[in-house]
Amino acid sequence: MKVRLLSLLSVVLVLSIKAYETAARESNNQDQIDVYQPDISFLDGDQFNPISKVDSIVRILSKATTVKERHVGFAGITPQEYQLFEGLIAEGTLEELNGLLTHYSPVVRVYAYRALLANGMEININYEATMFKDTTAVDWFSGVFLTRSSVQELVSQGFTD
Repeated sequence: MKVRLLSLLSVVLVLSIKAYETAARESNNQDQIDVYQPDISFLDGDQFNPISKVDSIVRILSKATTVKERHVGFAGITPQEYQLFEGLIAEGTLEELNGLLTHYSPVVRVYAYRALLANGMEININYEATMFKDTTAVDWFSGVFLTRSSVQELVSQGFTD
């Protein structure tokens, strides 16, 4: 009985250390200032249209390597990736979100698919079929568990809120 209890305690300790390391690594990355310089497309000479909020969100999300749910770690914090996902839900149009289903970043593809679902928008059937065959590896962080998964698995299982 003592051995089982010690084994369980060891597993909990290892997972909490791993979550702490992940949180520390992310906080170090957030300290670096990433100056965003939007591209400007000119319309009528004097007028210009700065790049959209969705493009800004995608630029940051494309650097992420992990799809994170609303609450992660033992503290249950809401990670930056999830906050950016909420921005995609709020700002993304049907055309932008469907276009992101072909983005080079698997994290962006998963979050764009989820944003389309969350908004009840129509998903491009060809892109959706590709998503369900996409075996690109991506990490998934939900609660205290960090798992290696694939785009296919993450879009097939839906998502937790």
